[in-house]
Amino acid sequence: MERIIKSLAPTALLVVGAVVFVLGTAFLLASDATLASSTPGASGDLAQAGRWLQFVAWLCILGAVCTAGWEAILHSEWAAGAEVAAAAVGTLLLTIGLAAFAASNGSSPAGAVTGAVGIGVWALLVLSRAARVSLAEQGPAHAVAPDAPVPSPVRNARGHQAELWLAAAIGLFALAIGYGFTSAAGSTGPDIAAGLLQAIGVAVLAASVALARSRRMLNSRPVPAALTGLALLAISFLAYAIVAGLAFGTLTALGAGLTVVTAVELAAVVAIGLAAWTRVRELYR
Repeated sequence: MERIIKSLAPTALLVVGAVVFVLGTAFLLASDATLASSTPGASGDLAQAGRWLQFVAWLCILGAVCTAGWEAILHSEWAAGAEVAAAAVGTLLLTIGLAAFAASNGSSPAGAVTGAVGIGVWALLVLSRAARVSLAEQGPAHAVAPDAPVPSPVRNARGHQAELWLAAAIGLFALAIGYGFTSAAGSTGPDIAAGLLQAIGVAVLAASVALARSRRMLNSRPVPAALTGLALLAISFLAYAIVAGLAFGTLTALGAGLTVVTAVELAAVVAIGLAAWTRVRELYR
C-alpha cells in the first residue's frame, strides 16, 4: 500500500475510486430506504445501480495498483514491482467478484468467494512482509552491544514493525473469511458470522495502523482520516451482524435497519476518500 500512495497518479486514481464508491453506496442507501415503498421495483433498480458503481470504483482501484506497479518497473525497482503485481492479482480477483455480484443482481455465491480469495492474496502479501521485516529486525544491524546505551522508547518502538505487519495480516485474513461467508447471504448464521468476522478483521487492521501512528511510524496527515474510516467500517460490519440476528416483522423495520448499516458504511468510505484526497494534496505540493 505504501508503494501505491507514494506517487500522485495512483493516489489520484484511488480518490476517483473512492468518489465512485461513495456514489454506489449512496444508491444502496436509497435502495434500503425505499425497501418498503409502494414501488418495490425501484429499490431493486437502485441496488443494482449501486453494485455496478461499486464495481467501477474497484476498476479505478485496480488501475491505481497497476499504475504503481508500472512506475516501479520503470524505475527498475523489481522487488517492489513484484510485490505490487501480487497486490494487483488480489485486487483483480476482488474486482471480478464484484462484477459477478453485480451481474447476478447480488445473488452470486461465486462472487463472494472470488472476492474473499482476492482479500486473502492481500493478506498473504502482508504476511510475507511481516516475515521479511522480522528477519531484518533479527539481523546483525539490530544487535545491541553490551556497552551500548539503552535506546529511547520511541526508537525501540520503531524497531519492532514485524508485529504490526503480522497483526495487519491477521486482520485481512479475518476479513477474507468473513467476506467469504457472505456467499451464503440470506441465512441468519452465516450473515452474523460474516458481519462479526469482517468487523474483527477491520478492527485489528485499524489497531495496527493506530499502533504504528503511536510509535511515530506513520505521521502523515491522511492517517487520522483513514483511521476514522476503518473504525466506521468496523462499526458498519458489527451493525450488519446485529441486524442479521434480529427478527424484523415488517419490511419497513428491515429497511430501517439496513439503512443504518449502509449509512455508517457510506460515512466510512467518505472518510477513507478524504484521507486519499489529503494524500493527493501532499503529493501535489
